[in-house]
Amino acid sequence: MPAKVTLEFQRKVAKELREYFWEKKSEAANEGPLTNGRYGLLSAPTFLVVFCLFRWAMFGFALGLLTENATGSDFVDQLKILLSNFGIADLQ
Repeated sequence: MPAKVTLEFQRKVAKELREYFWEKKSEAANEGPLTNGRYGLLSAPTFLVVFCLFRWAMFGFALGLLTENATGSDFVDQLKILLSNFGIADLQ
């Protein structure tokens, strides 16, 4: 360590510490039964995808309940109407 702590020395030490803790964090993330490197079950990309899919599913359920309340027909009847309107099947 130099006698006088300079700004360059502080930046160098900060960079080394950042790299050290980044390596420690990545090592800890790669351990455990649910992880497989960067793309394990609990890793950030997978978690983000699952979180977004969960949000879209909840939005779909809420929209279905609101549509059922507004139209008075249940989910199966809504599917029949949808298939009939698109000309896929004549179910009415």
